[in-house]
Amino acid sequence: MKKIRFNLKRISIAIIIGIIIAMFAVLIINLSINSQSKSYIFQDTSDLPEAEVVLILGAKVYQQGIMSGMFQDRVETAFDLYEEEKVEKILISGDHGRENYDEVNTAKDYLLDKGVKSEDIFLDHAGFDTYDSLYRAKKIFEVPSVIVVTQNFHLPRAIYIGKKLNLEIYGLSADRHSYVNIDYNKLREIFSKVKAFFDISFQAKPKFLGEKIPISGDSKKSWDDEDVLGENESESLNNSSKEKKEEIIEKKNVLFNVPFTSQAPFGNWSDPRKQDGCEEAAVIMAMAWIEGEKLTLDIADKRINAISAYEEKEYGNFYDTNAEDTVKRIFKGYFKYENVEAVSNINKEDIKKELFEGNLVIVPTNGRLLENPNYTSPGPTTHNLVIIGYDIDSKEFITNDPGTRNGEKYRYDEDVLENALSDYPTGNHEEIKEERTAMIVVRLGL
Repeated sequence: MKKIRFNLKRISIAIIIGIIIAMFAVLIINLSINSQSKSYIFQDTSDLPEAEVVLILGAKVYQQGIMSGMFQDRVETAFDLYEEEKVEKILISGDHGRENYDEVNTAKDYLLDKGVKSEDIFLDHAGFDTYDSLYRAKKIFEVPSVIVVTQNFHLPRAIYIGKKLNLEIYGLSADRHSYVNIDYNKLREIFSKVKAFFDISFQAKPKFLGEKIPISGDSKKSWDDEDVLGENESESLNNSSKEKKEEIIEKKNVLFNVPFTSQAPFGNWSDPRKQDGCEEAAVIMAMAWIEGEKLTLDIADKRINAISAYEEKEYGNFYDTNAEDTVKRIFKGYFKYENVEAVSNINKEDIKKELFEGNLVIVPTNGRLLENPNYTSPGPTTHNLVIIGYDIDSKEFITNDPGTRNGEKYRYDEDVLENALSDYPTGNHEEIKEERTAMIVVRLGL
């Protein structure tokens, strides 16, 4: 028995020593990569050297081809470099490994709409990670010099990989907004740098290589076949596609995957911040949907408190806010999210239209008229709902109702909800002197 205990102790010590060594190695690798990359990273274009190409590293896109906030910031930064003539060509590298998921064409279409010449846009459909993107930029596209645009947390790794692949490379920060899940990305990046170190050390090969498409040649060789159609034929197909989409969109149910929280995540309804927290909770749910983020009770509770503290500091209170002030104070003020607007004098058909177009809707209501049995009687007179879907068969709106812990995917008859629509005034349960309706339309992307 003593021998067994002795062996277990030795094993435990060995495990602990192994963990310490591994943590030390991770730290050294991260510090080394940061140190080697630092002098090649720029926060603005004033001292940034010119290069042949700007490389846009892919990031998440949502349904209907809407770019995530991080991705759109990268694309906008690249466009600015192109406009300033710091670069001649744009290489978009991202994940297009599935038919229904396409980062590269989403960015390409956006840049074409902004006036970038088609012959200056090259697409790398197999840039599944940073290493693959830079390796293929060097070997497939024969890029002589490059400015890579991405967020600050990501730049050291990209520069390190590029330098080790003998690219003339510089990095430009694409941080233009605050990002809800930035802490998770920073943590993940620590281990991504370790992977990059071993990819370089073992001279890893990308998942795909293929024939060369020199950046000095014809950009259309990197495009999808259907994107190289003649202008008239392409326009005809686009119009046909839009018509078909409109036909389909009116006939199908809509339901977005929106994380849920009540305005009192831990049931602490006596807290004034939670009593008046329906606007904060509604925005938190919408932002979690935008960022593709999960919500825990702890995260939701802390964010409601943080937003309330911000409102109290900036505006003197955290009471009710009408649709316009919810947009101004919470979406744009606290979260720095711009692709959102308040629309007045709306009805149920206006809400459906936005849902069918892929947008999330938040509506202020007179909660008592909703007749939700889960509310403490008689119910709130001022209350916000997140409308996450519509059932065309039952004619019901599907909501995330923060006014109850049972509010996830709670259904309201369309006429009941329309009757309850009411944009109340900003303040501490102020009297409604003028009846009007409103909605907040939340769109993906910046």
